[in-house]
Amino acid sequence: MPISAKQLNLCDISSDFDKFFHQDQNNLLSLLKQHIDITPFIPFSFYQKYYSSLG
Repeated sequence: MPISAKQLNLCDISSDFDKFFHQDQNNLLSLLKQHIDITPFIPFSFYQKYYSSLG
């Protein structure tokens, strides 16, 4: 019995993401905020410079 699995490619993912993005941007942003934590990727020196200029 052959396995009929669809292979994912970047074009399909990109087009699906683009459709989802344009349909409901607020929902997409809330999902990204809920599931992706970007704070480990921002260096501490950035926070120091940002807040030092604001006081």
